[in-house]
Amino acid sequence: MMFVVGALIVGLGGGYFVGVAQERAAVEAKAKAAADEAAKAANPFGSSVSNPFDESVNPLEGVKTNPFE
Repeated sequence: MMFVVGALIVGLGGGYFVGVAQERAAVEAKAKAAADEAAKAANPFGSSVSNPFDESVNPLEGVKTNPFE
């Protein structure tokens, strides 16, 4: 009898913590989705504008002088 009561208490406690963890994960995923949606709405340009600091274009690529000499 004591074993059954102990097993029920452990089972209820474990089920509670598993349920809380699943609910927390669902709430965090929903909050991340809302934050991503807000970030998209805040940036009117999105990814349509090219990056002016692109590393493939280097205007000083052929310069061989050292200003510290």
